Amino acid sequence: MKLNKYLIITIVTLISMLKSQFIEFNIELDLRRLSESDRQLFETFVEDVENYFLNTQFGIGIDDLSVAVDCKFVLESISKNSSQTVINAQAIFSNKLDQYKYAKSIQFPYEKGKKIYFNSTFEPLASLLDYYAFIFIGTELDTYEYLGGTSYFKKALEISKLGQNSDWSNGWENRWKKIRKLKRNEYLRSMRFNYFLAIDEMSSDEVDALIINNSMKKFYEDFKNLDKKIGSDKNTLQFLKAYHKSIAELFSVLKMYDAINQLALYDHDHKKIYIQYLTN
Repeated sequence: MKLNKYLIITIVTLISMLKSQFIEFNIELDLRRLSESDRQLFETFVEDVENYFLNTQFGIGIDDLSVAVDCKFVLESISKNSSQTVINAQAIFSNKLDQYKYAKSIQFPYEKGKKIYFNSTFEPLASLLDYYAFIFIGTELDTYEYLGGTSYFKKALEISKLGQNSDWSNGWENRWKKIRKLKRNEYLRSMRFNYFLAIDEMSSDEVDALIINNSMKKFYEDFKNLDKKIGSDKNTLQFLKAYHKSIAELFSVLKMYDAINQLALYDHDHKKIYIQYLTN
């Protein structure tokens, strides 16, 4: 019996040492479309969702991630029947940098005060949160290792398949298409990895110029292939919106002016910035 007791204590201790991959999760709830009586249903919703992201261990061996996400839920309507209350909503998940994920046609049953639990079965609200958590984690891991986030993109893909085949299929076909597109865009994923590899090297104690040079050359090759084979891509433009200045500066230092020109043609919103690095 003592052995069992100590075993239980050890397991509880290990579990307590695990931490979420999210160090910050801020949620805003837009209830303007709901009646005053319906709004009372969501008194604990913000706290429940925040606690879910901040206290759930979404993966093993990735405790060093420190992802921060903002989320805005817009509650559009509520329908009630004898057995459950159904919520219709849309949401935006963002890291305030290069990740803006718009979720439309959200639908889930909801009960005030009911906690959200992480599990492998499909649950409309928990699975929606897991889907976006896995995307943010996968994208972050892509900056640590070449295509490092693949397993988490696969998790998000699997959730979207389960959603399509569930009784709560609204919006899940669209989410399946989006995660499949993101996972398959290995040009952007490689660009992301090589950019952050160069940035990390720039801040190291003993800078290796060869690593920076090779990383940005690979970045440029991937970008040219992306432009040729995919064309204008929303995820790529979001990435460039966040980091275009430092990317242009790196290319300028390396005298890779063709790359800057190519970016100016692709990323029209920041063309003036790119041109500045051509004339300096």
